[in-house]
Amino acid sequence: MLQVMNNVAQSKIMLAINRQLTLLVLFALFSSIALFELTPLDVTVQNFLYSAELDVWLINSEQPLLRFLLYDGIRQLYIIVALGFILLASIQTKRPLLVAKRREILVICATLIAVPVVINVLKAVTNIPCPKDLILFGGGYPHVTLFRSYPLDFIQAERIRCYPAGHASGGFALMSLALLFASPRKRNVVALSACGLGWVVGLYKMAIGDHFLSHTVVTMLIAMLIILLLDRFIRVGKDMPTPP
Repeated sequence: MLQVMNNVAQSKIMLAINRQLTLLVLFALFSSIALFELTPLDVTVQNFLYSAELDVWLINSEQPLLRFLLYDGIRQLYIIVALGFILLASIQTKRPLLVAKRREILVICATLIAVPVVINVLKAVTNIPCPKDLILFGGGYPHVTLFRSYPLDFIQAERIRCYPAGHASGGFALMSLALLFASPRKRNVVALSACGLGWVVGLYKMAIGDHFLSHTVVTMLIAMLIILLLDRFIRVGKDMPTPP
């Protein structure tokens, strides 16, 4: 009886923490969108990465080593990790460690699938050009944002997919791996490492003209929000035992 009541109390605390973090991330997401919409921060940052005189970006997108490490390689690594966790989730086993971490593995699987899917759906819907596509940076598109539409006289041949950032979403989704660890220190190390990986990819994509700073910030916050929501409904919310 006492153990059950302790579990109930612990679950309530976890739900409260999850709720607070979710609200905090939502606030950060809307605040970030407002910041980038109301200020020239995106263009200001991007100007440091582009030479108008030479019409080149800080990093050549065709540089083979960087492209492999931060574009193709990262994508392949992400697919391998995702498939590995899907396999783990599908295995019926009585091994204590896998049984104990069953819900965490399910959250990770759902996250690794949901984050890139949501980001890619948003990319298809928003129809926002990349920096390299803009007239400001040698392209042919006007500067369009979430709340700044295309000019009426602009003829768009096809929809464009640049917002939010797609490749960085993989690194940010890997923050869910922190759920495997009970120690707050280990959780923080894993989460920060995955977040750092997302930012390495995001900064690379900014330096080749593929994304603005806002694209990566929004992707990071959406990934965090998805992790929190999935954790709430798959793991935390299911750990609410009812006292007899």
